[in-house]
Amino acid sequence: MASLDDMPPGWAEENKGPLILKVTTSVTAIALLFTVARIYSRFLSIKRIAIDDILVVCCIVLGVSYVAVSAVAIQYGSGRHVMTLSDEDVSNAVYYSVVSFVPGVLSFVVPKFAVIILLAKILGPSPLHVRAMWLVSGLYGSLAFGMLVINFVQCTPAAAQWGGAPGSCWDRTITVDYALALGVVSAVFDFYLAIYPTVVLCRLQMHWQKKLALASSLGFGYCAGAITIYKCTTLPGLLHIKDFTYAVDDVIIWTNVEGNCILIGACIPTLYPLVRRIFGSSALGGIAPKEENKGTDSNNPPTIGSDPKKRKPVKSTLRYDTTDELESKFVVEERPIIINTSAAHDIEATPSETALTTKESRW
Repeated sequence: MASLDDMPPGWAEENKGPLILKVTTSVTAIALLFTVARIYSRFLSIKRIAIDDILVVCCIVLGVSYVAVSAVAIQYGSGRHVMTLSDEDVSNAVYYSVVSFVPGVLSFVVPKFAVIILLAKILGPSPLHVRAMWLVSGLYGSLAFGMLVINFVQCTPAAAQWGGAPGSCWDRTITVDYALALGVVSAVFDFYLAIYPTVVLCRLQMHWQKKLALASSLGFGYCAGAITIYKCTTLPGLLHIKDFTYAVDDVIIWTNVEGNCILIGACIPTLYPLVRRIFGSSALGGIAPKEENKGTDSNNPPTIGSDPKKRKPVKSTLRYDTTDELESKFVVEERPIIINTSAAHDIEATPSETALTTKESRW
């Protein structure tokens, strides 16, 4: 067995812990800013938060927890060579690395459910399509839960993983193969969540700036899928790994980046009210206030035979907090066609109209 004296100079001082902390804390801080911006934007638009916003908050809590537990593992020696650590430090480093795996996995699983809810709201898919999305989501969630179970039952007792008790463990091939299967499903799911809105976006006619803003959101979905594929290519190397505490950096960093990419992508489409508050109504190619107020009021549309002074205002329905074209619900005031101007006066005196709400055709 090799000793420290046989290692090259500087080998014992190598430490990836600071790099892990810098990357994970920076990416998580960016995701936290987007989460806060999303919640503030929701209060600007609808004065409340919805279930997908709660999921997003849970995601950022999981991401912060993952970084915090990983930081504890780093304090005990995670990121350093196992030969340079005492047996107690090795045991603690491995223990906290295993524990961090729970919020780590959930941090890239839960955001996908928030994205599903968002897409169902703003794209209006058919009921069959919605059921299919939730079915795939449920299967993916079950696979992820199975990965968490394997994480703790692969050794008997579980403490045998970190040297806390004598015991036996499964063949690593079982764990690695299951992780590969989960990774493949996760990558396919990520690309689906990015490709589906891309197809819908290409069919919409909107200002190029709004398309660019939404495309940037979709880009995070593609990045998450690419990161998952990269992680899958590194999994076979775990079969023969011996210096676990030193080689753990790839797993921690890319798991954190993947989860935060999905989280940021879920936040961007909801930030339009905040962007409009900061940059004005003309942000992202919207209508400027002067142009918007010119002519007739958008909440009081003209109708055939109506008198603008006597026309009853029609209340607009609620818009979801994203760019206008994606989820605009138009209210049309139904009035009879008037040929005689005197009849028009009588009808205006006792109006009887109904509001018809029409939505964009579903894809």
